[in-house]
Amino acid sequence: MARLLLLVAIVVVVALLVRRLVKALRDPSTTEPPVEKPIETTEAKLVRCVECGAFVPKADTVPVDNGFRCGAGCLPR
Repeated sequence: MARLLLLVAIVVVVALLVRRLVKALRDPSTTEPPVEKPIETTEAKLVRCVECGAFVPKADTVPVDNGFRCGAGCLPR
């Protein structure tokens, strides 16, 4: 009886391994995780203010002749 249970357990393990191997060969994208690229948007980039030197998001700046100026604090009055 013990031999029969051992044989059934071995058959089940081999069947599961074969099933997993066939599934991996059929769909290779499941074995390798996708590589995520960093998101670079205009809003995410920081630029330095030419007036005060602070780093601010590019979306919040005002372009000037020699670079960027941060919002209301550094605009000419």
